[in-house]
Amino acid sequence: MRVLVTFAVDAEFAPWRKRHGFQRREVTVPNHQGSADIVYSAKIGSSNVDVYLTGIGLPSHGPGLYSLLSGKPHILISSGLAGGLNASLKTGDIVVARSLALVEGGDKINSKRKLVEIAEQCQARAVDLFLTSRRIVSQSQYKKSMANFGDVVEMESYHVLSRASGTQVASIAIRAISDTQEEDLPLDFEKAIEPWGRVNPRQLVLQIVRYPHRIPSLIRFGRSCESATEKLADFLDTYLEAVAAVSPQWFDGSAERMAAV
Repeated sequence: MRVLVTFAVDAEFAPWRKRHGFQRREVTVPNHQGSADIVYSAKIGSSNVDVYLTGIGLPSHGPGLYSLLSGKPHILISSGLAGGLNASLKTGDIVVARSLALVEGGDKINSKRKLVEIAEQCQARAVDLFLTSRRIVSQSQYKKSMANFGDVVEMESYHVLSRASGTQVASIAIRAISDTQEEDLPLDFEKAIEPWGRVNPRQLVLQIVRYPHRIPSLIRFGRSCESATEKLADFLDTYLEAVAAVSPQWFDGSAERMAAV
């Protein structure tokens, strides 16, 4: 089985990367004038897994994702951390989206129903709607107001699944909750995001110097994120094994055949 998994940043990917010895390689995209994109590859059970880091918000300069999708993996998983909007979601919960939409509205995209069913069998919680936002939603009051429209907020999955929608690749969004509806984020991470979708540590340090009273809450948030990414890594291991075991016939043929199941 060939699997493509996306994360926004390495901090989300790190626990899974360390336990499977992913190898870093460059992907040169034809007719692209920029530098080569980076992909991480490993064999996990019976699956050949490629991981692509999109950057926060999926900046438009990442041609590697199109190149990897053109190779027709059997499944695509948009993964990483997310904020809980539904009041019943707790830090560390693994959630999968039945559907996804932009905060601004427009058409919805659906995860592959069979993949959602298998995720539920692996003890993930299926929710009706992920909202993909252009901005980090950092304050509890905004999360509570957004709860009227969706269950989870994140910044990449709608765009990732949109790019896969025309390629006949079966796709799903799977996230671990890093912060709940009741929590304010300890810093303004929005100010620290660079144009290419990475966090600038210097900008975070400047905020810490300015607001030292937030250090305890920052430490707690860091521990919550670390725990959530470990649980996500555990789930991905279980999930890939379950997908291959439940329907091995999917992987005897093309990605188009699996997408039609």
